[in-house]
Amino acid sequence: MNTLLSRVATPVLARPMSLRAATRAVEPGRHGNDWRSSVIPTLAWICFGILTLGLTPVAMAEVDAAAVAKASDAVAAKPAAVVVTPVAETTAAESPAPKAAAPEEAATETPSEEMASADAAESPKPTEAPAVGKSPAKARLLFDGKSLAGWTNPYEWGTVEVVEGEIHLTADKKFFLMTEQEFYDYEFEGEVKLPEGVSNSGFMARGQVEPNNVFGYQAEADPTDRRWSGGLYDERRRQWLNPLWKASEAQDAFDRNRWNRYRIRCVGHHLQFFVNDVPTTDYFDPVDLHGRIGIQHHGEKGQTYRFRNMTVKELGRHEWKPLFNSDIAKQEVPEGEVIPGFRSVGGGAWTVVDGILQGRASSEANEPNGLLYSTKQYTDGTYRIVYRFHKGDSGLFVRSAITDSKPFIKGVQCEVDGSDQVGGLYQTGGKGWVAQPLNYLEANFPPDRRDVVRKNWEKARQGLSLGDKLKPDASDAKEPASIEEAPWQTMVVNVKGKRVVTHLNNCLAADCVIDDLADSGVIALQLHGNQDMEIDFKSIEILQPAK
Repeated sequence: MNTLLSRVATPVLARPMSLRAATRAVEPGRHGNDWRSSVIPTLAWICFGILTLGLTPVAMAEVDAAAVAKASDAVAAKPAAVVVTPVAETTAAESPAPKAAAPEEAATETPSEEMASADAAESPKPTEAPAVGKSPAKARLLFDGKSLAGWTNPYEWGTVEVVEGEIHLTADKKFFLMTEQEFYDYEFEGEVKLPEGVSNSGFMARGQVEPNNVFGYQAEADPTDRRWSGGLYDERRRQWLNPLWKASEAQDAFDRNRWNRYRIRCVGHHLQFFVNDVPTTDYFDPVDLHGRIGIQHHGEKGQTYRFRNMTVKELGRHEWKPLFNSDIAKQEVPEGEVIPGFRSVGGGAWTVVDGILQGRASSEANEPNGLLYSTKQYTDGTYRIVYRFHKGDSGLFVRSAITDSKPFIKGVQCEVDGSDQVGGLYQTGGKGWVAQPLNYLEANFPPDRRDVVRKNWEKARQGLSLGDKLKPDASDAKEPASIEEAPWQTMVVNVKGKRVVTHLNNCLAADCVIDDLADSGVIALQLHGNQDMEIDFKSIEILQPAK
């Protein structure tokens, strides 16, 4: 009897207080000691509750199981095919599954392989991501399995269908289906199934969208004999950034005969790709800190590409924080510092003129190296300087130590000058040169891909942006008559563990592991001793999580 009562009473007592209050009215002690005066009324009220609510423990279990099954079948259930034309909007079918994230607009590439300008069109403002310190969002669906809610095709061609919980792309030339939402830092997962025969595809990570054009980072899906699936391709800009040449473990991750699962993690300027849980790309690149997620049809006539199970987890965002710029130049400078947070030692002169930090030195003065160093110690970090250069030899030191004797510093510097060694890594007080520019080229790129990298590097040396064309006869170009005529350049130096990566004007200069790199140290700017030196700095920045 007690067991029966507990099974029946439990769901009833969990119901609203009116039933519980009614039950308490017939508790023993209020109506004497006769068991009938307590049990019979209690059973009566319990039966009333069961009839009113229409639930038993068994029924409740069945309802819970049905709810789970219904949610699990949301993607697997066969919906009516949805065909999306490039211009007409598609009405999203109702679905019990969670509402899909609003992905970014889809962009399709034109057949031409010309480079696209990163500033050609302003992208929509990204949706604000959760700030660091707040509870991170859980993974959510980008595709609900039944509709194209949150997806868009910016091309005037390409057919998109939703069939049995999958997105199918069919076309006669290349295009991308893109999310409507832009993302900052995130982790994406999705699956792709390539068709038989000639095929190629991929997932866009932080893709940039224009009408009839998409460019930016792509996680490759490549079933050819070279097997570069999971490599990093910069669509319509710099081309291959991380081909999987001679990377056998990564090359073996993709299986063209089945569904392949990709995981893409973008945090700050750190890009990591995984194919079927095998790491394939670990790359630092400063060009795009936000963009859209997308899926690709490479343009093979009549081929259909299939995608499913796409989710995203937002991880906050990163932003550039100024250590010096024209606004900081207006602030009061603490005693003993040249600019807030930086002191000087050695020769040369550091001054601020019209919001610009100027470094000057003269060979006639016969002075030692001059340094402008941070009062703060740093460990891992990513630093960006915007500078223009006229004469001499400068550098950006990371994780370095200020010393009492010449050259007043010990550590690793990124070369900043007008020579062929700009962007290389030099260890002062140690090994000397540890990485020349393009040190990665012969190890990571096959011979037929190296000329593209060299061309991009030459553009960077000329101070050109990604979309600019290489100047002809650059070797015959005259040096600027003054520093005011010199172009502004951008250098980015990343330090992560023992790995140091440098970029000049968005082109990878050096990527090197330095085993004896210090665990922490100052950052510093250099004026090389015994030289005529002219260099200006417009800004010094550090990449940090947004708060």
